[in-house]
Amino acid sequence: MSVLKRGAGALLASLLLAALPFTAEAAETPVTTPAVPAASAEATAATEGVALTGDRAGDRATARPAKQPAGAAQASWYYHITASCRGYENAITAGADYWGGGVRTASSGTPVSCTNGYVAGCGISNAVGCNWNYGGRIALSTMVRDVALLSTHEFGHNWYDHSAVGCASWNSAYDVMKTQMC
Repeated sequence: MSVLKRGAGALLASLLLAALPFTAEAAETPVTTPAVPAASAEATAATEGVALTGDRAGDRATARPAKQPAGAAQASWYYHITASCRGYENAITAGADYWGGGVRTASSGTPVSCTNGYVAGCGISNAVGCNWNYGGRIALSTMVRDVALLSTHEFGHNWYDHSAVGCASWNSAYDVMKTQMC
């Protein structure tokens, strides 16, 4: 019986050795899953043939705006629109007015600047808006269809993070704070 056990053990060992290279190879073969681009949590949307992505100010999909209705008074806060936004002043002011309490000044408070391309320095290459340091500075791209909505979104980052991944809209404060300008 011991010869039979040894023979079975040898056969089992041979089978294991024969299978080992395949098992090791399978273990070393990387699982191919699609790489997630850095900005994919903020999926892009096409606007007149240009891929646009929401900004990265704040944490994505973690916070809901307070249940404060649009236009409800906040404590006064100040902003000024730079010369780079000439022609977009009304849209930017509408964005500020959405949150209430905003006071447009000639040169004090949060500077709001505009570009006709992507906003540089916001952490991703295709940002269309950015709010640095909760109202320290705001930059807007005029490539978007609705500069007032983008302005509202960026001013909202004075208090709120992104609400969810998806297209921003005027439906509610929650929707204004979504990650994309579609």
